[in-house]
Amino acid sequence: MTGQPTPQPDRRQMRRRCVFDLWLDCGHIATIAAEGWYPVSVACCNRLGGTILHSHYLPYTSGVDYVQVLSEHYEHQPEATPPEPLRLLSRRPRTDPPDQPGHHWAVPTAGRYPARVGATWSIDGSHATAAVTDP
Repeated sequence: MTGQPTPQPDRRQMRRRCVFDLWLDCGHIATIAAEGWYPVSVACCNRLGGTILHSHYLPYTSGVDYVQVLSEHYEHQPEATPPEPLRLLSRRPRTDPPDQPGHHWAVPTAGRYPARVGATWSIDGSHATAAVTDP
């Protein structure tokens, strides 16, 4: 039998889209939109230092101390759709004090202070073209 080929069903997959508040060890709370699970580190600010390469500043990443899910929903999308990149929606200072837990298995947190202070390094000797600020 000849004629039109049978159309293949559109292959779709389930995608998880979330908004998280991440309590970072640089002393900020970052609100991010992400597809899938939350990241374990985020390039948030220049408090921890960074790198300059070809006149572009790249901050070092901050570790995540605590996560709060603000919203979560699922969508069906075509299988070939690339994942959306992580988006930083807002950033505000943490107000909690540093915490040194009483148990050896618990992880300490930096609270409102950066866990470490870093410097900016230029790999190729160039300078950043835009001013780097930290709120």
